[in-house]
Amino acid sequence: MPCWNAGPYLRSSVDSVVSQLSDQDELIVQDACSTDGSAEVLDAAAAANSGVSVRHEPDGGQSDALNRALRRARNDLICWVNADDLLLPGALDAVRAAISGHGAVPDLVVGAWQMLAPDGQVIRRHPAAALERGRLLVWGCYAFSGAVLIRRDMLVACGGFTENLHYVMDFDLMLKLADTAADQLVIDHSLAALRFHTTAKSSTCGTRFLTEAFGVRWRGLRGPREVVRAAAGSALHAVGVATLLLRYAPTYSRLRRKATSS
Repeated sequence: MPCWNAGPYLRSSVDSVVSQLSDQDELIVQDACSTDGSAEVLDAAAAANSGVSVRHEPDGGQSDALNRALRRARNDLICWVNADDLLLPGALDAVRAAISGHGAVPDLVVGAWQMLAPDGQVIRRHPAAALERGRLLVWGCYAFSGAVLIRRDMLVACGGFTENLHYVMDFDLMLKLADTAADQLVIDHSLAALRFHTTAKSSTCGTRFLTEAFGVRWRGLRGPREVVRAAAGSALHAVGVATLLLRYAPTYSRLRRKATSS
């Protein structure tokens, strides 16, 4: 969990993880010297639970923080949860049960996910789907990083998180994983929730997301079909940035649910 001044969302985010930890699990938090009270919340969580490890130190951005946390991780599977997002109830139990039935630790576990309004209301529900390069080029991150668990040695082998990316490191990672993860375990359980709020990077830095995603999407394309997919994906992303606040406004979401259920 990378953290920097996570504000009012941090405590619920930490609690959503800590409440599900077994004796073998760990929550590793990399805090960039928060000044808004987040550091105290994290230290209290670490004092109350031996499975929580917190480090406060400057970093070079979110990707650097994630790599610092990754280097401290010891378990077989890694789940990246941001400090304003949530693990949903029963998520880790669902993952444990799925892996037990699978018979071995897979390269990836991919679950369903939700998008929440600041008050916790569900704005969207997204089904689980395996990571596929062609689909990612068109649609971007149709999976949510918090609902994807990655085998640690695979994450390390593919280079971890690209540190010169500050907005679409998840998209970049998913493209790499789509190429390398042969064993993807897809489960229907909703594992995590992304909280959409006006202070989130996704709300305030749309143009920067678009610029970084363009570079990632067009890097190393493999033939004309991928060029077409990348062009479609860039266009869809531009439209998405322009309409972001409308599409995730509570009123629009209510109308959309009503229209799609009728």
